[in-house]
Formats: sequence, structure tokens, C-alpha cells
Amino acid sequence: MKKYSVPIALGVTLLAWGLSYVWTKMVLLTMGPFTLVFVRFLGATGLFALAFVLSGQRLQRLSPRDHGRMFVLALLQPVGHFAFETCGLLFTSASAAAMIVAAIPLAVLALSMAWGRARASVGDLTRILVSAGGVGCIIGNAPGLAAGGNGELVGDVLMLGAVLATAGYVVLGGALTRRLDALTVTFLQLAWGAILFFPASLWEITVRGWPTISGEGMLALAALTVFASFAAFFCYNHVLARLSATRAALWLNAVPVVTALAAWIVLQERLGGWQIFGGVLVFVAVTAPWSGKKRFLTGREAKDTAGLSS
Repeated sequence: MKKYSVPIALGVTLLAWGLSYVWTKMVLLTMGPFTLVFVRFLGATGLFALAFVLSGQRLQRLSPRDHGRMFVLALLQPVGHFAFETCGLLFTSASAAAMIVAAIPLAVLALSMAWGRARASVGDLTRILVSAGGVGCIIGNAPGLAAGGNGELVGDVLMLGAVLATAGYVVLGGALTRRLDALTVTFLQLAWGAILFFPASLWEITVRGWPTISGEGMLALAALTVFASFAAFFCYNHVLARLSATRAALWLNAVPVVTALAAWIVLQERLGGWQIFGGVLVFVAVTAPWSGKKRFLTGREAKDTAGLSS
């Protein structure tokens, strides 16, 4: 059974993060976006705390200054990312959202270049332009635009905000997160996310009333909390202990494929031809070989862009 542990863990990770967009769409039918994220993060924080107690493992000790830095970074990821992503899924399709989020690694590279922290070759610039063109195809050819609506456009632009928030988190916080262990970073981000989303959730419930979530919505919310925010993280850690972060991250490029298939089956979503073409461009740009001897994304940064944006 041990020899199959990595494929099984990868499969669980792909399914959980691919289905997370579909589960979110299902919960949003009866629950506001801020309440959804608050409940999800609160539940996941509790599960991580329970795991720490049962395993006897302790959080890494942080200085007050590092706690302050983690708080600032939490405003970008998870708060910024999930505020944009969850609100975006109110308007756009799960498939389009997953394809746009797949461009995060190249957004990290582009932002790092703009910040003066990385130098890129002509090949890397081409990858960024191709990826940007793919995102443009996805955003500019949403089905609703042809019918005169702009809801999908709003949703896609919000998803772009999620991409930029996570790219900013990786570029600005890379030095700090590389010094801390993965469990500590994830636990603190989930905890800060629950705390910071609580006021918005309280306001949302005051305005909209207490959500009357359906049975299907309750199951989807539980799946988001247990599988997408908790179990998938441990499975991905198991994979990273046995595969390089770069190789593992390549497998995660299949997440939009899982999302598209699940959205087609569960939500009856359909992508337009240009949107599919845009998704292919993003996929090719992200998976194409990196130029030079050293990749821009370190193993830890590749991990951050994968697990914390699902």
C-alpha cells in the first residue's frame, strides 16, 4: 500500500482543490461569501488545533515582530485572495475561475520582476504574455457578454484580484514563510482569516439574515472545510515529502481540468470555445520549461501558490 500512497495523496489533493470551486458555488446559493469563508476557516482552524493536540506537535515559536508580519501578509492571503475569489464565484463560472487562478505562478514572476527581485529571459517574458493572453481570452469571452450582460466579466476581474493578492503574498512574504514550517504558516493564516472575516460575516448576517443552507449546501460546506482546507493540505505535504515541489506542482496544473469536469456534471456549466482556448494558453504557459539554471519559484513558494489558493 505504501507504494501507492503518493498517487492516492495526489488524487485526493487534485479532487479536493478541483472540486472546491464547485462546492463554493453550491454553498453561495444560500450563504453569503463572507459568512462562507468565515465558517470554512473557523472549522479548518479547529481541525488543525485538534490535529496538533492529538499528534503532540507544537506550533513554531514566533517573535512578536514575525506575528506582526504574518498579520500583514494575512491581509493579502488568505483575506485578500478569498474575498476576491469567493465574491468572484458569485458571478463567474467555477471553470473560468479555476483557469484564471492557474496563472498565479506567472503572476508571481511578473510581480517579482516589477519589484526588481527577479530577472527574466525572453522565454519567461513570452510565458507571461501568453498567460496574460489566455486570461484575456477567458475574461473577454464569457458567455454572458455575448448576451449583453457583464456579470461574468465582474466575476473574472475579481478572480484576477485573487491572483494578484496571492502573487503579492508570495513576493512580499517569501523570506518570512521560508523560515517557518508549513503547518505553522497554514494554521496562523486560517486563524487570522477567521478573525478578520468575522466582522464582515456578522455584517452580512445582519443585512441578509441567518442563512438557511440546504442539505446539499451543508455537505458542500463540510467538504470545503474538511477536505479542501484541511485534508488536502496534509495529503500535499505527504506528496512533497516524497516528490520535489516542482514536480508536485506540475500535477496541480490539472486542477482546472477537474473543476471543469465537475462543473459540467454538477452545475451544468459550459465553456465557450475561446475560453477553452484561453485555458489551454494558461496551461501551456505555466507548464512550459523554465529558462535558465534556476527557477524563480523556490520549492516553498511553489507550495504556497498551490495550497493557499484553493
